Amino acid sequence: MELFGFGPHLMIDGYHANAEKLGDFELVRQVLEELPEEMEMTKVLPPIVQRYAAQPGHAEGVTGVVLIAESHIAIHTFPSQRFISVDIFSCKEFDLGRALKSVVERFEIGRYETYLINRGKEYPKDIELARQIVLGEREYLEARIG
Repeated sequence: MELFGFGPHLMIDGYHANAEKLGDFELVRQVLEELPEEMEMTKVLPPIVQRYAAQPGHAEGVTGVVLIAESHIAIHTFPSQRFISVDIFSCKEFDLGRALKSVVERFEIGRYETYLINRGKEYPKDIELARQIVLGEREYLEARIG
């Protein structure tokens, strides 16, 4: 049981993905619709997905987000570069490998990099343990100070 830390934030940068799938508005919406349940998370609202046109210096693609009770899942696609960026942030633990596999398979990602950070490292999940640690630190400091 993890006692401290708000939760995992998995970031996936996918390269050499299937350009047609990256441009598929409905696929992005479907992944955002289904992934929370696959990860045993609680969807708060339906996914919001938007196709965006190319702007000077920026590629076109599809972007979307779904709010979950545990935080959010966001997807940004860049079909012309065959690149996808995915963020899965949750205040509860989830199967990182399962989430990665689902995204890689659905968008046919050829190569990927992952980044994982534990958000809110000082956020106590066990309040009584946090209280004991703080009291212990205070006793230690008082003993040293005299």
